[in-house]
Amino acid sequence: MQKHNFHTHTVFSDGHDSVREMIECAISCGFTSLGFSDHSYTYYQRSFCLPANFGEIYIDRVRSEAEKYADRIKVYAGIELDSESEVPHEDYDYILASVHDMSKNGNVIPIDFSPEEETRLVNEMYGGSWIEFSKAYYDKLVNHVIRNKADIVGHVDLITKYGLVPEGDQKYSEIAVEAVREIAKYCRTFELNTGAIARGLRSLPYPNGFILRELKSLGCRVIVTSDCHFKEKLTTWFDEAEEYLASYGFKKSENENINDKIHGISMWI
Repeated sequence: MQKHNFHTHTVFSDGHDSVREMIECAISCGFTSLGFSDHSYTYYQRSFCLPANFGEIYIDRVRSEAEKYADRIKVYAGIELDSESEVPHEDYDYILASVHDMSKNGNVIPIDFSPEEETRLVNEMYGGSWIEFSKAYYDKLVNHVIRNKADIVGHVDLITKYGLVPEGDQKYSEIAVEAVREIAKYCRTFELNTGAIARGLRSLPYPNGFILRELKSLGCRVIVTSDCHFKEKLTTWFDEAEEYLASYGFKKSENENINDKIHGISMWI
């Protein structure tokens, strides 16, 4: 089983447990490290985001709890930075870059709120074209990773959450692969995200298998995360992930670095 998780949410954003409760759960699961990544503040303030000016309060709480448990587990204060957020001035330990919304002419519509909302997004902003939507999404993700110097790329194909995007369409796969190739020039760590499995929305994690094959060919690294919002789901599908990644040719490496602050992490290369 994986001994860490770097996509973890608390009551500071849309998680259901406190920082301390999540740390204690991680310890009970045998974790050696835990990274928190609550959602960054956005100007339109979706309900799941950190409130304005809460970044430093959040970091202080995580680091305070980290100090209390330092003899049992390493705890890191990261952020899931949304593409609609400003570049953070806080000293986060790592940035996990994600795109959750698309915006056009001042209108913002979420990608991952519901199938109905995603369909409305495509109809209102992209004339009903799922391919045009996919191109815009991946362009936004590429720019986000580059602009904000991401350490981890979050759920790279989140737009497939509800099975509405035509993943079997060659145009779609070409768009996704082109984006991954560009992102890999700037950030080589991608997450295998099991969060939708925890929610009962998917039977397999993000990203799609053809994207995993591309990541392997590019020499990228994969870190298993559960996009955890409930402590009971902290290790969702982690055991299965090992065999799954091995089936795509990945091998486990026990001593990888996320950046110059986080060392000795298990990843798949």
